[in-house]
Amino acid sequence: MSKIKEILSNKSTLSFILGVVLVLLFLRQCEQTNKIKRELQITQETSNRNFNNYLATTDSVSVYKNKNGDLISSIRSYEFDIVNLKGDQKEIIKKYQDVLSLNKDLNNVNTLISAELAIKDSLLATTNVVEIDSTTSQINYSRFDVFSKGNTRRLTGSSTVKFDSGKFYVIGESQFKIDQTFSLSAAIENIDGANRLKLSTTYPGLEISDIENINLINTKLNQQYKKKSGWSIGIGVGYGINLNNNQVISTGPSIGLGVYWSPKWLRF
Repeated sequence: MSKIKEILSNKSTLSFILGVVLVLLFLRQCEQTNKIKRELQITQETSNRNFNNYLATTDSVSVYKNKNGDLISSIRSYEFDIVNLKGDQKEIIKKYQDVLSLNKDLNNVNTLISAELAIKDSLLATTNVVEIDSTTSQINYSRFDVFSKGNTRRLTGSSTVKFDSGKFYVIGESQFKIDQTFSLSAAIENIDGANRLKLSTTYPGLEISDIENINLINTKLNQQYKKKSGWSIGIGVGYGINLNNNQVISTGPSIGLGVYWSPKWLRF
């Protein structure tokens, strides 16, 4: 008891103890402030995401030409938090999971994209007539176009016709075969703070409509490590009452290895 009174009467020792208490209170306040900042940040991000998805719902596909005259289709991107999917969002995600055989938790899946393609075109084909007999002939059609790299079209076909009583008749069914290759270019560009999906092709007559882009985020992975209170092993440095090998109690600085317990607000 006398030793405690001696410590409390020592101004330097008392100042050190008060300093430690102030530091602990300061750390406590810092932890509370950081927690509030994190909560406000999460709230703001959620609000921005909901507003963006609302605008994406009301957005429609915009189509315009680039400097080469090729059509570009663009639409605002959605942003879904896969940890907190809502009812309608779950239905949209399920559609992609079924078609693309995606894993249930969407691990390693960052972006979902879909588009509807329509071709509006007409063409003239080269014809070749082969006489089968005096009244019957076969008409062959063919055409091959290379519009650009990855964009081609090949048409082949035939019809058998018969001339009888001054009229031509098609015998059986005409056969046509069309082989086409399409090349699409895609990008997600941030324009005025919003991500937009842009799709384009140099294939003539190919229209890109009803496009959709969903960027997936996982807020659970973005959250900071949750601190927990508990035991730990470490080196401690401090100032206090010490017991030396001669069993003499003294005051002063100390250093040692030990087992410690600390509350989560004191962990940083």
